Amino acid sequence: MMRIAFVGWGYMPEPPLSNSIYTLMHEYKQHLEELGHQVDILNNKNVHETIKYLNDNNYAFVHSHAYNFVAELNQKLKQKYCFTSHYGYLLKEDRWDENFQEAFKPYMDVPGIIAPSRLTAEFFQKKGYSGYLKIQPNGIDTKKFNFQEKGNNKAVCLGWIQPRKQQRLLAEAIDGKLELDFVGPLDDPDFIEVTTTKYLGIWSLEQVYANLTNYNCLVLISDGELAPLVVLEALAAGLCVVVSESASANLHTKEFIRVLPDNILSNATPENQTIISETIIEMIEKNQNYRQEIVEYAKENFDFSHLVKNYLQIIDEFKDFY
Repeated sequence: MMRIAFVGWGYMPEPPLSNSIYTLMHEYKQHLEELGHQVDILNNKNVHETIKYLNDNNYAFVHSHAYNFVAELNQKLKQKYCFTSHYGYLLKEDRWDENFQEAFKPYMDVPGIIAPSRLTAEFFQKKGYSGYLKIQPNGIDTKKFNFQEKGNNKAVCLGWIQPRKQQRLLAEAIDGKLELDFVGPLDDPDFIEVTTTKYLGIWSLEQVYANLTNYNCLVLISDGELAPLVVLEALAAGLCVVVSESASANLHTKEFIRVLPDNILSNATPENQTIISETIIEMIEKNQNYRQEIVEYAKENFDFSHLVKNYLQIIDEFKDFY
């Protein structure tokens, strides 16, 4: 039995809001505790209080998801720890905001990095990182997802509605060509509904688990992602997915997965708009033939029952590394 600590950055979303990184931490907690380990999630905005608590308690392993705590943890945490960055533009330096440029500098001195994809791991290596580095894909508990044999012949775009995820451009591109629902907190003042789209507001995590399977296709054509959880959630619910290159981490070449360029929405030529609409329509139509296969694919590749074993191996190797 190990004592394990996950470190958040003090975000407390009020229902129905949720956050995929916190969802991940809670899933790890549940699955590790089922195996007999003790897991604490420390979620304090004050990094000094977090460090004091960690230093005063004898954790076997500390895993931080707080991108802005790295410098302080490097300097003041008495034990070696691992860090995962979830910053959407991590792989696109020209898009880094000022806060992240500052936060990134101490990343090279982190004792261990757990990367959510191969591309992320390679990025840190190219930057000169020489500490402990392993890949651990994001995961889901497929048992939590409702599954229906048939969808409603519609597409859904689920997640924070913000410029990085390009929902406004997606709505314009598919206007009048197919039905698509948008779900998520509204964080783009320029986003508007068009003739064949609807904004359904915010779903709680329970509603995501219950409602996703009503659709045939999830669309996420974002220009910056690392390994978005919503894509795995859609697969667990039996949906085909149409994603940008940035949103395709850890996915395999499959008939029910279609990857489009990150800039296909911002470079809104009539040809590109046609490609987007026709791809989504094709995936909606194909979905009925693949729903069961898609769910099996999600179970085999992204279910926590498999991933937690790899995670425990990472912890063991990290301890041996130091």
